Amino acid sequence: MPTNEGVEVQQSQIPGAGRGLFARIAFSPGDTVAAVDRPLVTELETERMLDTCAWCCQRGATTDIEKRMAASMGLPHGFTEIKSCTGCHRVGYCSRACQTKAWKREHKYECKVISAKEVPDLPAGVRGAVKILGRLKADPDNEFAHVRSILKFWPVGDPNGLNQISTQDKKRYEDFQFLGHAAWLYCGKPEIDTLNPKSISIGVVTNTMSNASALSSGLDGVPLGIGFDPLISSANHSCDPNASLVFNQPRHEIRALRNINAGEEIFIPYVEVTNPFSVRQAELKENYFFTCQCTKCKKGANLEADKFLERPEDLGNEYRKKADRRVAAVEAEAYAVLENELARSDEMKETIQMCIGSKMWHWTRQPVPQLCRRLGTLYLESASIYPAFRVGVKLHIEILPALYPQEFCQDRLLNAWAVSTLINVLCGTAHEEVYKELAQGGIELRIIYFGFLFYLREHTPRMFGSGTPFRKVIENTYEQIMAGVSVPEAEIKKKIEAAWPSLEALAHNVTVSSL
Repeated sequence: MPTNEGVEVQQSQIPGAGRGLFARIAFSPGDTVAAVDRPLVTELETERMLDTCAWCCQRGATTDIEKRMAASMGLPHGFTEIKSCTGCHRVGYCSRACQTKAWKREHKYECKVISAKEVPDLPAGVRGAVKILGRLKADPDNEFAHVRSILKFWPVGDPNGLNQISTQDKKRYEDFQFLGHAAWLYCGKPEIDTLNPKSISIGVVTNTMSNASALSSGLDGVPLGIGFDPLISSANHSCDPNASLVFNQPRHEIRALRNINAGEEIFIPYVEVTNPFSVRQAELKENYFFTCQCTKCKKGANLEADKFLERPEDLGNEYRKKADRRVAAVEAEAYAVLENELARSDEMKETIQMCIGSKMWHWTRQPVPQLCRRLGTLYLESASIYPAFRVGVKLHIEILPALYPQEFCQDRLLNAWAVSTLINVLCGTAHEEVYKELAQGGIELRIIYFGFLFYLREHTPRMFGSGTPFRKVIENTYEQIMAGVSVPEAEIKKKIEAAWPSLEALAHNVTVSSL
C-alpha cells in the first residue's frame, strides 16, 4: 500500500479537538504510519539560515574545530559545506540539487524579497507565508488547495479560535496579525482574483506558527527550525501517545510506538509527556490553548510521573504544609533553570543536587532526567568527555528505560549514539589514563562500544527507517568497525554480555557529587 493510504483525516474523538488522524489499517511498533518527503512549510531558525541547507536541512560545521570533531565522529556536518544563494545571500544550500529543488518550489518567490538590505531577518512563519503567497499568485488554481488545507486548522479554521487566542494571550494574537500583515507587505501587496491575499497571509502565519513542530538534527540535537504539513499536523496530542513524530531531514514521518488498530486515532506528543500532570497541563494550555483530556490526564496527578520518594501528604501535620511549599518551590526553580538557555553546567548540577538532595525526587522523576540530558550536552560542548560519558551511561542504564519502555524510542537512541561517540573518543590516546582506570574496574570500553553499536543497529530502523541520515551513519560506522575486526560477531556479543554488569554498576554508582 502506498505511503499515507493507511491513514485518513476525520473528526477527532476528543471533544473540541476538531480534526484528527486515523488509522485505516493496523500498524505494528516501528511501522511508518504517515510520511511526507518534506513538510509543506519548512523554515529554518534565523541562526541556522547560513549554516544549514534550506531544502534538506543538513547542517554544516562552521569552525575548523567543529569540523574536525564532527569528522572524527563520522557526523555528516563535518563534511557538509553550505554555500549561500548568490541572489539574496540570506539562505544556503548543501548542493546544486537542493538549490534547484528549492528554487523551483519556493525560493524564487522569496529571493528578491529577502535580498533587500532594508529587510530584516524575517521570522520563520513570515518567510513561510511569503513563499505560500508567491506560489498562490503564480498558480492559484493548483496552489489554492494547499492554502485551503492550511486555513482549515485551528485557530483560523475554528469559528472561536482567534477569539480564544485574543482572550488568553492578546500579545500573541497581535503578533500573528502584525506578522501576517508584514508578509503581505513584503510580497508587494499581491492581488489575486476572488481571493484576499492579506487575510490569507495572516491566516497562514497564524496557523503555521500555532501548529508547527520543532525540527532538530537527530545526530546532535541542534534545533533547526519549524515544520508544518497539513497531513502530519492533523495528528492530535496525547500524553500517552501511540506514535512518534520523526524528522529525517527533510522527510517527516509518524512512526507507531505500539500496536495501532484500524479505526484508532493516531496520537503524538506535543510536549514532554514524562513531566508531572500539572506541568503538562500548564505547557499545553500556554502553548496550544487547550486542556488535555487524554486517558493519562484523566487520571490526574496519580501516576508514576507525579510520585515523590516520600509524599508530602504522608508527613506529619506539622511538616505537611512546609513540605508542600518546599516541593513547589524546588520544582519551580528546577524548571526555571531547565528552561534557561544560558544556564551553565554548574547550575545544572546544582539544580540536580537541589532535587535529589531534597529527599523527595528520584532520578527518574522530571525535571531531573531533562536536567541530566542538558548537563550531558553542556559537558560535551565544553569537551568534558568523561563527565559527559558518565551522565550518558546513567541515562542509558537507569533513567531513560524507566521513562520510555520502547527500546527504539528516539530519546534512547539519540542518547545511545551520544554515548557511543564519547566512548570512541575515550578510547583515544588523549584519554589513556581514564581508559586504564575504567579497565581496572572491569569496564573494557572497546567491548562496551560494541554493545552500544549493536543496540543502535538493531533498534534504529524501527524509528528512523532506512536511507535516512541517522541510519546511514549507524550503518557506515558498523561496516567500518566490523571490517577491521576478525572476531565473529557472536563472540563479541558474549563479551558484551560479560562486561555489561560492570557498566550497570558504574551507572548506579553515579551520584550527584560525581556527575
